[in-house]
Amino acid sequence: MNLHETISVKDALALAQVLFIDMRTPAEFSKGHIPGAYNLPLFENEERVEIGTLYKQVGPEPAKSRGLDIVAPRLPGLVRTISEYASLGKEIVIYCWRGGMRSGSVVSVLDMMGIHARQLQGGYKAYRNFVLERLKNFTVQSKAVVLCGSTGTGKTQLLYHLARLGVPVLDLERLANHRGSVFGHVGLGGGCTAQSFDSLLLAELERVNHGDYFVVECESKRIGNVYLPECLYEAMQAGYKVLVKTPLALRVSRLCEEYVQDNDIEQVKALVVSIKRLEKQCGKRKIAEWTKQLEQGDFSNVIETLLKEYYDPIYGYEKAESGEYAFCVDASDFEAAAATLTAHLETLRR
Repeated sequence: MNLHETISVKDALALAQVLFIDMRTPAEFSKGHIPGAYNLPLFENEERVEIGTLYKQVGPEPAKSRGLDIVAPRLPGLVRTISEYASLGKEIVIYCWRGGMRSGSVVSVLDMMGIHARQLQGGYKAYRNFVLERLKNFTVQSKAVVLCGSTGTGKTQLLYHLARLGVPVLDLERLANHRGSVFGHVGLGGGCTAQSFDSLLLAELERVNHGDYFVVECESKRIGNVYLPECLYEAMQAGYKVLVKTPLALRVSRLCEEYVQDNDIEQVKALVVSIKRLEKQCGKRKIAEWTKQLEQGDFSNVIETLLKEYYDPIYGYEKAESGEYAFCVDASDFEAAAATLTAHLETLRR
């Protein structure tokens, strides 16, 4: 029986002014957390492993005793930090993995110090199950306006300019931290975890699901390491298709600027590693030739050849007729394209 106040995931997410504090280790936090949560770990990564090993090999009492030794000196600092957050006028909700000892002990201490905070029932595990269930049963009510177009036409940049004009957009590649191609991770660091992507996506879906439409870039069901939920993928498949066109030379220029910033050596190495993944589709000879050109700094030639011989034939947008799409826009100038598309989308309002 809890002697402190608890709150369900659903009720916690409905709070108008809430601050979630995640007591898990930095490693646990990095895999996934409630969006906007602040990580205030009770244990560091190595300490958590140590206590877990002690629990399994020796028993729960020695593990608890060791945990107390580690946590006791930190409690005053933790309490002061949380007290500062509470003074901002936000509701404090504290969680760990399963709503167990880590979050429960901290909330109990806060209660003794007169600081109001609540423990999240079931912890992050309950939140994760909540997200998966919501995505499984989510109904996309707003019309999906899907930007289709060849690699390098600037669909992602067009989303940015549309957002600046107040158009509701859903930028899936930003959420996934991946561009959705074999080179999608280059220059972006690691991709988003499934846990983080699902949480961010649910929040974005709820944000754009109240209007007449939202704009999204055409994607396959998988973006890097993450997958789109069935509800969104089906909405995109049945969506209002817009063809985005851009001259080849400009596409090449944009891709060079995006993928090879200031001839960054690490990015070039990443491009070389990535291009070798196309060996099965393009053959060893071509891959060897393109690798050599990349290492020599001949980026534009490699990119143009890849577009002509690989990406464009796969997607087929360069041979598509404008009549096959609900609307067509030239994205040579992003501001002009965004203004043109925004004006056209007014016709979709109910």
